[in-house]
Amino acid sequence: MVTGALGAFAGSAVAQDLPPQEPGVTMRTYQFPSAPNGTCTLKSGQTPNVDKLMQTIDWTQTSEFGAIDNFQTEVLANLTIATAGEYTFRLTSDDGSVLWLDGNEVVNNDGMHSSTTKEGAATLTAGVKKLLIKYVDGVNEQILKLEWKTPGSSSFVVVPSSVLSTEASVVRVVAPGSKYCEGATDTAGDGLRLDTVNPNYDLTDIRPTAFQPKVSGMDFLPDGRMVMTTTGDVSSGGWVPNPESSEVYVLDHVQGATTKDQVTYTKVAGGLKNAMGIQIIDGRWYVSEREGLTELTPDENGDGLREHKRLASWPNGGNFHEFAFGLIHDDDYFYVARSVAINNGGATTDPQPGVTPGTAIKIDRKTWQVSTVAGGLRTPNGIGFGPEGGIFVNDNQGAWLPANKMVQIKQGRFFNHYTNFAGGGRGPFDDQPVTQPVLWMPHNEIANSPSNPVLIKDGEFKGQMLWGDVTYGGLQRGFLEKVDGEFQGAVFRHSAGLEVGVNRTIIGPDGAIYVGGTGEGGNWGEDSKLRYGLQKLTPNGKNVFDMKTMEVIEGGFKIIYTQPVGDAAVAKLANAYKFKQWRYIPTSQYGGPKVDEESLLVKDASISEDKKTVTIHVDGLKPGRVVHVRSQRPFASATGEELWNTEAWYTLNSLPGYTATPTQTGYYEAEEAVLAGGASVATEHSGYSGSGFVGGFSNTNASMTFQVTADADGTFPVNVRYANGPNPSTKDKSVALYVNNVKQPNWVFPTTSTTDWKAWAFSTKSLALTKGVNQIKFVFESGTDGNVNFDALKLGESKDICAPATLEPGYVGLFDGTLESLTKWRLAGPGSFGRVDDCSIKSVGGLGLNWYTPKQFTNYSLKLDWKLNDDSNGGVFVGFPNPNNDPWVAVDNGYEIQMDETDDLVHLTGSIYGIQGADRAKVLTALKPLGQWNTYELLVQGDNIKVILNDVVVNDYTVTNAARDLAGYIGLQNHGDGDNVWYRNIRIKEGLIDNVKPTITSTLDPATPGADGTYDRAVTLTLAAQDDKPGTIGIEYRVNGGAWTAYTSPVTVSAKGEHVIEYRATDAAGNVSEIGTKTVTIKATTSQTNHDLVGSVPATLAVSLSGGQSSLGTFIPGVDRDYTASTIATVTSTAGEAALTVVDPGTTNVGKLVNGTHALPQPLQVKAATGAFAALSGSPLTLKSFADPVSGSEVTVDFKQPVAKTDGLRTGQYSKTLTFTLSTTTP
Repeated sequence: MVTGALGAFAGSAVAQDLPPQEPGVTMRTYQFPSAPNGTCTLKSGQTPNVDKLMQTIDWTQTSEFGAIDNFQTEVLANLTIATAGEYTFRLTSDDGSVLWLDGNEVVNNDGMHSSTTKEGAATLTAGVKKLLIKYVDGVNEQILKLEWKTPGSSSFVVVPSSVLSTEASVVRVVAPGSKYCEGATDTAGDGLRLDTVNPNYDLTDIRPTAFQPKVSGMDFLPDGRMVMTTTGDVSSGGWVPNPESSEVYVLDHVQGATTKDQVTYTKVAGGLKNAMGIQIIDGRWYVSEREGLTELTPDENGDGLREHKRLASWPNGGNFHEFAFGLIHDDDYFYVARSVAINNGGATTDPQPGVTPGTAIKIDRKTWQVSTVAGGLRTPNGIGFGPEGGIFVNDNQGAWLPANKMVQIKQGRFFNHYTNFAGGGRGPFDDQPVTQPVLWMPHNEIANSPSNPVLIKDGEFKGQMLWGDVTYGGLQRGFLEKVDGEFQGAVFRHSAGLEVGVNRTIIGPDGAIYVGGTGEGGNWGEDSKLRYGLQKLTPNGKNVFDMKTMEVIEGGFKIIYTQPVGDAAVAKLANAYKFKQWRYIPTSQYGGPKVDEESLLVKDASISEDKKTVTIHVDGLKPGRVVHVRSQRPFASATGEELWNTEAWYTLNSLPGYTATPTQTGYYEAEEAVLAGGASVATEHSGYSGSGFVGGFSNTNASMTFQVTADADGTFPVNVRYANGPNPSTKDKSVALYVNNVKQPNWVFPTTSTTDWKAWAFSTKSLALTKGVNQIKFVFESGTDGNVNFDALKLGESKDICAPATLEPGYVGLFDGTLESLTKWRLAGPGSFGRVDDCSIKSVGGLGLNWYTPKQFTNYSLKLDWKLNDDSNGGVFVGFPNPNNDPWVAVDNGYEIQMDETDDLVHLTGSIYGIQGADRAKVLTALKPLGQWNTYELLVQGDNIKVILNDVVVNDYTVTNAARDLAGYIGLQNHGDGDNVWYRNIRIKEGLIDNVKPTITSTLDPATPGADGTYDRAVTLTLAAQDDKPGTIGIEYRVNGGAWTAYTSPVTVSAKGEHVIEYRATDAAGNVSEIGTKTVTIKATTSQTNHDLVGSVPATLAVSLSGGQSSLGTFIPGVDRDYTASTIATVTSTAGEAALTVVDPGTTNVGKLVNGTHALPQPLQVKAATGAFAALSGSPLTLKSFADPVSGSEVTVDFKQPVAKTDGLRTGQYSKTLTFTLSTTTP
């Protein structure tokens, strides 16, 4: 126990300043993706995974915290001090915790440790103190307890709920997925939310101090006054007694130069039900309410308030969440977006109490008839016009929305939120294909509760969209572009520094941006801001350095900036950008995680002449992804101004030039089906396909509906992958089946295991389907057994979409990409592995062990590919006994080959974990960047294991502990939440493996050069190879970097100049020797003959050329053309046989005409007489052979220089000096 220092501070609030309270504390838990090091400052704007009321702070159960491992919990409360004096607080935790009162640290028990108690004392005045505890948990136990010793007391007790309180009846919004701490280099706009007003605007408060509107709609009268609606009680935590109605106000003096003291406001209407929009048209006032469109007509009874006239009505089921968001209009219609009914906590109400919720509707301005335009919306808090006059809606995360999104409304579209109605039936467009979002807005990163979008009509960002956010806060900006006929684009942070989370945005007649906001108790509303507000942002002519647009191009993006990029940023351009991509899978559960998240490698980056446009090519981009880019500061403009916002999120529905790998169709993941009645997505049973499977069929009326497309009418095989384990019954289990709402015979699923739920199998039925979309529905209803888990549905004869991987000779697949091979693996411990759409398996959660069950291995070569996309951790285990369901058996008895680049030496990639580190220099040379596949070969031979990373031996370890040998099972580790590793093509070759490279020897003739290191004659190289094993050895060689050629006889080089001869040998096992090299330089090739005095003819070899040079003429850029020239060689030879050859004697740009340092791309071609043209090279090219002596024989030598229209040409003269040689071997 450690005792803290004594502090003293006064109270910060009195009870009467607080909103209505209830006993207890608010506990919020945030799930981390990886193991923490202690408590941290969370990135702002993140929704907790758990938010609930607790009575006291004394928790030891995972059910209390709502998480198992790797999370941070924050406790918030008001602590009432009745008696002033010294209080001692005792904080016990496993792992770390810190206590603050009124922002002052009282007890620091931080760090990662077992259960530890620390104390701290503070002298407190009477009153209410703001209490905050941060608690962090890694693995194993969870403990958090707060005790105190009050003045005059001698013992500690748990702080009672009678002195703890938190705001009553608040909204407790939660969201799944990982949450993040602020990074060491994160700053506002660079890894974090913005925290101040965009410099392009001047902020003006236009809300008189006494005026506290929760703004839901704004418009302007012709005389310049603003008309505003308020939300009334939105009852966001469920209906409240006597809810406040919406009101309408007229505000004067809001436009132009003004202050809040000049603004006046007058209430002109009341009694409205959650008015969410207002429009003033030709002197008539229209508002959208929960149940209809209302006109506010002039006051008739003298109370100063406008009268209500209902023009159009729509069904409302009475749920607190059934809002009608809007209002906008064109010449013919009003448009409204309706939300669905939800339960307290956010889950979609099933069935819906109303009719056609979650739809975009239009109201005819002449007949007031209401018609439905599109469906599949959830909480479309805002509707607006955008580019090309299109209608756009921002929808909020929840069921069927794994993130927030912007969609474009068009007739008949469906946006993925499925609904069931109480009286039967489904949403009006639920049977239509899903229309993808125009923009995904990742939850917590760039959005949380986005509101209405507006079109920017002037300035630097003209044509882009702007919107606010109630909880994330501030304003965000969206750039939209049309790709393949549909809008998609990027989201950017734009401004912060406002007094309230933004619920409504409008651009006024004066060009200012007017923002009105709202918020509720709990966590629906921007943190530390007001719950009401009204301000305006007036453009001031400044031009902040920012990303203006992000346009997709083939293989990458083009980012345009508002100012020229500075030289320092340009110098690091290729390394300035970090890209990631992921996708979402909408399910019936609230929100959803990123799926298939991966880092991407920047291939190149270039900048335009004006330094405003950066073109970036990125490896691995895929359509159907969200692409995140960050160019972390420092990244300044030419004037030294730092980039305002460094991040963008691009919705890549369509990628120009992308060619998809052909795959079989008709494969449907169960987790993407429509789930109801308690059916839910789970991951706890390993071996599934996709991102999870569907469980929950222990709940009566649980159902799962697939939308299956058939190419024609007919009967088709339908294959369902499932698991039917004990519950505790191990009998075959039936589930009700409906096809297109017609009852079919029950589907009976045979037992797959008598022990657990990790055994997956296929069951097949033939079903009659119609051309187009069919509904295949499974229901656990009365008379059936239920209790089956579902993984996927495959239409057609084949059951899988992945074919077995191609293997090297002698190797056998352990996991070859198919689901069938995955059934041979079992998971010990927590977490799971799922087969994903690229036919690899991905680790989820943990710490667990996925092990290959059929057999143990002794001597072998194990090969597999693996990939990390971030700071994740994984490993391959070898040499462990049967673990059953305990992953620590492998840890304690086997050997782990690690994959991790952020640990100490013996725990990094290539290491034998905790035993022997890898050769770091070799690892860093061989390792591929994040997001790319690496290959391990683990060569186990007796007591030795070699770790070979991408063909480089990085670790060589011989076991010294006889009781812990290398024989045993093989497994893969899933390390924990957020530690995602992908594995593929796992194959093994058993037996003693020949991995010894052959050797190769060489001899030269002549053996040595002359005194000057050169040869004066042809040189012959003879090669021989040796190996430690019998078998054929192949030898290859190449000259001067040319193609490898099979060696069959000694190699001779005779041309003048330097010759580099490389050679290698390959044995029967495929091992390749080190490459050998011989370099020979031939000074001259001479001809010799005998001469006597008997009058015999002297040996004569002579060649001369006409003219000093040959001209090819003038090369013309941009034209395909062959340029020609010729010369005459005069040859005299007294030899029996002779040959005229030509060669390029140079060592650089061989065979090519050069102009300074620039060479033509295509080689010069030469021929003689009627021969064919051949490319000039560094080896002699024979022009003409002479079988008899000649004297003064003329040989026409032709030259041809091809120039393509795309070949670059440099100003000046291209030339090349050639050497013509007349030689003979038969004097």
